[in-house]
Amino acid sequence: MKTRTHRCGDLRVEHVGQTVTVCGWVDTKRDRGGVAFILLRDVAGKVQLTFAEEINPELLAATKEVRHEFVITATGKVRERDAENKTTTMASGDIEIAVESFEILNTAVTPAIEVRDDLKCDSELRLKHRFIDLRRRPMQAMLQARAKLLECARETLGGEGFLEVETPVLYKRTPEGARDFIVPSRAHRGQFYALPQSPQLFKQLCMISGLDRYYQVARCFRDEDKRADRQPEFTQIDIEMSFPTRDDVMELFEKVVGNVFKGIREDARFKDQSWPVLSGSEVSPPFERMSYEQAMRDYSIDRPDLRSRDLKLTDLTGWAAGCSFNAFKGVAEKQGLVKALRCPGLVDGFSTGQLKNLERDAKGMGATGLANLKVTDAGLEGGIAKFIPEVEQKAMIDGVGAKPGDLLLICAHEKHKIVHAVMHNMRLLIAEKLGLHDNSKFAICWIIDFPLFEYREEDEKLFASHHPFTLPQDVARVREMAEISRKGGEPHPVARMLRGGVKIEEILALRNNQYDLVINGIEIAGGSIRMHRTDDQADVFELVGIGKEEADKKFGFLMSALDHGAPPHGGIASGVDRLLMLLLGLDNIQDVIAFPKSATGRDLMIDTPNDVEPALLDELGVKMIPKPEK
Repeated sequence: MKTRTHRCGDLRVEHVGQTVTVCGWVDTKRDRGGVAFILLRDVAGKVQLTFAEEINPELLAATKEVRHEFVITATGKVRERDAENKTTTMASGDIEIAVESFEILNTAVTPAIEVRDDLKCDSELRLKHRFIDLRRRPMQAMLQARAKLLECARETLGGEGFLEVETPVLYKRTPEGARDFIVPSRAHRGQFYALPQSPQLFKQLCMISGLDRYYQVARCFRDEDKRADRQPEFTQIDIEMSFPTRDDVMELFEKVVGNVFKGIREDARFKDQSWPVLSGSEVSPPFERMSYEQAMRDYSIDRPDLRSRDLKLTDLTGWAAGCSFNAFKGVAEKQGLVKALRCPGLVDGFSTGQLKNLERDAKGMGATGLANLKVTDAGLEGGIAKFIPEVEQKAMIDGVGAKPGDLLLICAHEKHKIVHAVMHNMRLLIAEKLGLHDNSKFAICWIIDFPLFEYREEDEKLFASHHPFTLPQDVARVREMAEISRKGGEPHPVARMLRGGVKIEEILALRNNQYDLVINGIEIAGGSIRMHRTDDQADVFELVGIGKEEADKKFGFLMSALDHGAPPHGGIASGVDRLLMLLLGLDNIQDVIAFPKSATGRDLMIDTPNDVEPALLDELGVKMIPKPEK
């Protein structure tokens, strides 16, 4: 085999007259009698090989053995195509190679899926034959963009003095919100490692070690139920820094994001792609900042899609408290929530059946119903309009800023979470109907001032809304509440605080130092300023019900480290897969990972997870329990 001199897609008019050697896969072959054409493909693109009887009849005859996906090498002279034969469908469309010699390096069976850019086939078939799927240009361009994203992130972070540090993959179970994957230890029978959901604790230990600025392209593992934007293993850009303010971390990550957008947009390899990042709106830090409270008030979610920023929700709870419609009034009296969405110009946008389907969807999310009202010159029309006097109708219309021709959708429920879930989904549906979610636009904002705790009423327990290592904004008040909790005799911290005179509303009003970066309604990064003092950390553990014994067992190494002079520190992590999926305008995270798992968590190509031999289980001290029959 001759040494390759050029890649297929790199040849241009300036190479005319040169003798070159190329290698690759046979994309297509056309036999025209006295002449044959092979389109040869490699990672850089395609080039046409021309075999002519007038040049070498034996060589032309030998091409009859060549089939799709054979691997060949060819040597010949680059020549410019005739004007009528030039093509713009590939970068090397102005030239061809007049082949003087070629060799079949390997044959190939007929592939199970076609190697074509516009492939349409079952997703599981693509996963089973991923090594074929990855030969397609869109997949190779995706992997090139993924590498470019990481290159740009590393370039920015390296320039800011960050040190890349690898942290362990054999980890320890910690409460981070999802189920762990566990790994049995042969050397320590009966004990287990856990695969890290994130490097959270180790990156804090890097700061305590005095490294000042750390980052890592980290592999993370979460045993979660599957959906389009999740995989059991994924990659994140993980960052931590010492002595920062919240603004320091946010401004740093804005530089990372800005450089990623710029790097992919300016890369000539991607000119043939139609990704949103290439033609979309300009991305220029600093990015907008919005409080959690405002996001929930206006959009009913803490990751609002601001491409439809003017399509806001209105809280009608105050109006409902004094209205005549008992269903709304009763919810308001029970401290529930009543929210409305003004759908501009859609008074006739839905049929009766479609409105019933919207109500059915709302009920599927736990709501008791979804009211719809049409705004006319005379007031309101619709099923519940007859229960609302004219003066109250006018107050509602004024409250939501509605005009004749608008449609109002209203949800009321005692549980705020249900109303938020319903109205967020309705807002997305209406935004799509109005054509407000253009994928070529990037609406970016920070969400800040999150609640420190979430409250689960059924067992009166608090949970850290981010993670239990996030620094509260009001450390002094948290300390006071923790002291009250420690003195109480009730079984749960909330009950002890309530007995000590602390109101639940005051607990839930506490805010933390968390920040999330949201693009087009997708959270692509999140982080916080951490606690660096053991007394502050112990106070938060106290309020979420983690006692000293449990804290020592689960986090003893961290508490010990904090006791040895930990600096103030904070950081952020960004999901590489989600960010890339957004930039390329794709809908499934599988399409931005080289070798992903299926929707059921299986690797269909190598057929795993699979059984292991009983002898290995015995060596590990693991006993299999048969799955119970249904």
